[in-house]
Amino acid sequence: MINKPNEQVKILIVDDNPVNIDFMVELLEEYDVRTVTSGQLALESARNETPDLVLLDVTMPGLNGFETCQQLKASPKTKDIPVIFLSASKDTASIVKGFQVGGIDYITKPYNTEEVQVRIQTHLKLKFAMEKLEYINKHDELTGALKRDAFIKNSVSWLRRANKVSLPLHLFIVSVKNSKSINNTYGYQVGDSVIKAVVVVAKKIIKKDYIIARFIGGEFIILFRDVSEEESLSEMKQFQNAMGQLRFKKIPDLHVSIALAMTASTSQDRSIEDTIKRAEKRPLSS
Repeated sequence: MINKPNEQVKILIVDDNPVNIDFMVELLEEYDVRTVTSGQLALESARNETPDLVLLDVTMPGLNGFETCQQLKASPKTKDIPVIFLSASKDTASIVKGFQVGGIDYITKPYNTEEVQVRIQTHLKLKFAMEKLEYINKHDELTGALKRDAFIKNSVSWLRRANKVSLPLHLFIVSVKNSKSINNTYGYQVGDSVIKAVVVVAKKIIKKDYIIARFIGGEFIILFRDVSEEESLSEMKQFQNAMGQLRFKKIPDLHVSIALAMTASTSQDRSIEDTIKRAEKRPLSS
């Protein structure tokens, strides 16, 4: 979710002083706040349920705030969580250290409540703006499916894992038949509705673990993992049938059909593009 109402924004407060925690909890009552009292507990909490923002006290027994932040930034799962340091120290070296280890801000005690609220709001806005930009860069504007480059990048880990566990990925090329004819006959608005329906119907029908990407025009790629060939074929046949039954209220005579091509990955595939090239030569009969 790119934008959230405040009550869904998760903020993790890390401080060993209960007075400071109570103050922050009251100040941030409009948010979904969690609290822990040590750096180690902060790491565990962030890994279990990723917060949108961490407020981290610098001076704590055990792992201090700087060490905790370094460990958060070292983990792929938590490295992108924005961290704001809280400290009684106004020492320049301490402030600089906070930014060096990955903090995005440094708030000193005693707190100015209005300043704290504004800083938190500002950093949350920046976080969600960056997430929106990242989403736009990775996803097709019309359908919400992955773009080609994002799909190929995402598939790297899938392909590596498939080779490791000797369970191939199953890749399908999905092509909307006569998409150009639909545009010419009914207009591009209807054509766009048909294209969008591919992703909508896929989400409704396909229950296995998959990713979908729009490559060009009315062509999509659907990639399955951790399923057998029979299971993936069954899912795609149901999807194909559902697309064929799709009806548009204002254009009852419009019937949509899709063509499928399919193959499985092999240990010789250097990238998912090798798999795609093979699938292009293996159309399935309708």
